[in-house]
Amino acid sequence: MIRWMLFIPCAAFLCILYFHYLDFIFRGKANVYRINTSAALTATKKEYRNTISNLAVFALTGLLLGFFIDGGYTKVYSQTPAQLSSIIYLPASFLLALLVHDVYFYVTHRLLHLRFWFKQVHRVHHQSHTTNPWSAFSFHFAECIIQIGIVPLLAFLFPLHEIVLMLFVFFMMFITVYGHSGYELRPNKHQLFNIFNTSLHHSQHHQYVHYNFGIYLNIWDRLFASNHPGYHHSFKQLRSVVKFRKEKAKHPSYGK
Repeated sequence: MIRWMLFIPCAAFLCILYFHYLDFIFRGKANVYRINTSAALTATKKEYRNTISNLAVFALTGLLLGFFIDGGYTKVYSQTPAQLSSIIYLPASFLLALLVHDVYFYVTHRLLHLRFWFKQVHRVHHQSHTTNPWSAFSFHFAECIIQIGIVPLLAFLFPLHEIVLMLFVFFMMFITVYGHSGYELRPNKHQLFNIFNTSLHHSQHHQYVHYNFGIYLNIWDRLFASNHPGYHHSFKQLRSVVKFRKEKAKHPSYGK
C-alpha cells in the first residue's frame, strides 16, 4: 500500500522539478526551446498551493489503490512473466493503457469545458493563462479526482503488470507536466510524428481555451475538429524560431 501512496505523488513531483530546473539541466541552453519568451515561467502562490494539495490527493489515491492491489481486488499482477506471450503482452498492455487514457482524457476534458463544469471546476486550472511546470496539477479537487481516476480504472479494467502500471503513471505525469512546461523540446520532429501532440498544442489550449483537448494523440482533435486553426502553422513558426535561436547561440552575429 505504502509504495503506491509514495509513488504517484513522487512521480508527479519529480516531473515538476525536472522541468522547473530544465534550464539548469540543459546548462543554460533550454531557453532556445521556450514557446513564449515574453512570459516568465514563474508559478503563482495559488499554483503552488493547488499543486501541493493535489499531490496529497494523489497520495491518498495511491494508498487506496495499493490496498485494492494487495487485497487482490484488481487485475494488477506482479508475477514474473514466464511465457513468450506474457512477455509480449507487457509492452502491448502499456500501449493499451495509453490508448485508453488518451480517449478518457479527451472525453473528460471536453465534458469539463461544458458551461457548468467549466465554471464550477475547470476554471481553476485555466486561471493559469501562461503555463509553467507548477500549473500542470493546479486544478480543482473534483478535477484532480477525475484526472488521477484513470489509474485505478486501468487497474480494474484489464490485466496489468505492476511495473507496467508504474511506468504508465510516470509517463502520464511526465507528458502532463511537459504540456505545461512552456518548452517545446521536439520542434524538429518529422511530419510522420504529427499524430502525436506537442507542448505547444496544450500551451495553445490555455491561451485559446476552446481548442486542443487531447493529451497524447492528435487523432481526436482532428476527428472532432477541435484543433486550433492556427496550430500547425504556429508549430512551423516555432520550429523556425528555435532554429534561429540555436544558430544565434552558436554565432552571435547570425541574422544581422
